[in-house]
Amino acid sequence: MPHIKSIAFCLCAASLILVAQPTLAQNLTGKTIKIVVPYAAGGTGDMVARVVAQAATEKSGQSIIVEDRPGASSIVGTDFVARATPDGATILLSENPFTLSPIIYPGHYDSVTSFTPICYVAATPAVLAVSSKSEIHSLADFVKLAKSKPGTVSYGSTGPASIAHIAGELLRRDARIDMTYVPYPGSPPAMNATLAGTITAVMANYSDLKGQIDAGGLRPIAVPAAKRAEALPNVPTLAESGFSDHDAAVWFGFVAPVKTPKETTAQLTQLISSAVKTPAVAEKLKHQGLFVHLFCGAEFGQFLTNQKSKYTEFTREFNLKP
Repeated sequence: MPHIKSIAFCLCAASLILVAQPTLAQNLTGKTIKIVVPYAAGGTGDMVARVVAQAATEKSGQSIIVEDRPGASSIVGTDFVARATPDGATILLSENPFTLSPIIYPGHYDSVTSFTPICYVAATPAVLAVSSKSEIHSLADFVKLAKSKPGTVSYGSTGPASIAHIAGELLRRDARIDMTYVPYPGSPPAMNATLAGTITAVMANYSDLKGQIDAGGLRPIAVPAAKRAEALPNVPTLAESGFSDHDAAVWFGFVAPVKTPKETTAQLTQLISSAVKTPAVAEKLKHQGLFVHLFCGAEFGQFLTNQKSKYTEFTREFNLKP
């Protein structure tokens, strides 16, 4: 009899597990997941979101759409997601301004406390480049020129108060050089000004400069990072030259509103990580100058905490303003 009771108990427990599994799966099943991109359509962030959404839909059958909500240095779309119902149906494509913008424009969301981290998925290195027609062939040449003719060397980037701007200011500080910062509304106009000789150099994402680097129009002379970029193995880092090892790479990840249930967050993590691990996704991103680097959950959360701390310090040091 005890044996029969034991079997009955096991069968009952098994049936409960079978019932519980569909209940968990129902959290997102049947819902349309919206990925909000806080930038204009056609940009790199928009591309990353759509590539991941397509792969996740194909692998899971889950309905996933992308909606662009640009404005105020990504704050409009990010605030929208911060206020969304935390049920997994609305998530955010995040990148560096996600941590920098609320520091420069206080009174909005908090990059650590307003969201639940899902996954960091990819990044593109930042590059300091000059025109191939320039007499500058290395970072040493650049620094030497800046010291010999103070104030005549200039660099442009998206900005002000952007990740690239911060990388340039760190170089200015570490190399003890006087150079002029020229802000642009985006990387392409800064790149074009460099090609035209209007400014000495451009500090921008590799993904934005890739076309001209490959075509020979631009000469990369340094990468602001702790280690060399996979795409530019022959280009030294600023750290190798004795300067700051600050990594100015532009990264991309996904977050959900704070208080999103753990089970739902786990499902979102599975959806995104499974899609990113697809070879086709890595190939599509690499073609655009981005490289997959996947880590999720608490590790991504710690990364965001470190980013917030670092950019708070830089903002104060360089007195960065909008």
